[in-house]
Amino acid sequence: MTRSILSGLLGLLSVVAMASLPSACESGGVGDPCLPEDEYDPQFAGFKVTEENIESRSFQCQTRICLVNHFQGRVSCPLGQEAPATCNPAAPGDCKDCKLSGSYAPDCESDGECVSGDCDEAGGFCRCGTPGTDNPNCPADWSCGEDGVCKLHICRDGITNPDGSTKCQDPTKSAAENEGKACCVPGTEDPVASPVCGQCAGDSDRNAEQAVYCSCRCGVAEGEPDDPNFNFCECPQGFSCSEIRPNVGLGDANITGKYCIKKDSEFRGEQACGKVQGRYNSEQCEGNP
Repeated sequence: MTRSILSGLLGLLSVVAMASLPSACESGGVGDPCLPEDEYDPQFAGFKVTEENIESRSFQCQTRICLVNHFQGRVSCPLGQEAPATCNPAAPGDCKDCKLSGSYAPDCESDGECVSGDCDEAGGFCRCGTPGTDNPNCPADWSCGEDGVCKLHICRDGITNPDGSTKCQDPTKSAAENEGKACCVPGTEDPVASPVCGQCAGDSDRNAEQAVYCSCRCGVAEGEPDDPNFNFCECPQGFSCSEIRPNVGLGDANITGKYCIKKDSEFRGEQACGKVQGRYNSEQCEGNP
């Protein structure tokens, strides 16, 4: 397991980011919008339309379930982005605004668990060794910091406003208003370091409005016996009870099964994505350019 120095801030950022979401998210009823926790990770490249994600402890939803029902990209970044250029503050070159984006420090208990052979026993993480660029103990494009932790810096040149703030996309704005802006960690001006696919077509059932929202578990998985001890919900008007995750014997069986989804929004294949809004890359994204 690895950890980020920024991870301790995620809970706080989650609260701050709520201000940028529609007010309906405050109530958290079935169908209200929610922002998945994964989007607070600056390295997260976005969801894949071929997969589902069930966040079972969402603070944003009364049901505690934030459902990602075969959605592509990031809710907070409708048009996606190419990966921003990386930089090193010790040798920035032509970059005028080099900003920290993430940190990488694998957990360890002994030197033998680390590629560098150096486990910081007090901190419980693998030190990357000699500070500098092109360190073999850090991922590509990362540098080893003075504190022995691998760090990734992003060059913000070209994506800042006159006041120095980052030009961040806003899910409540139009495509024209988001054009040329970066994906940012919700509630911050920190650019996302990864390439992100644009969301599926606005008239498809796979865009954020139709595929990411608060939901509830309404039944067991197909072929499973009824569970009289689980408090299943009844789907409100405009929603149907549909299987989202079959029980294949892995993970928590209590989050497998059927969930309330918007009527007629069942996943029928990646071709349902349609024309992608914004960035499209055939190796990463589904849909059409």
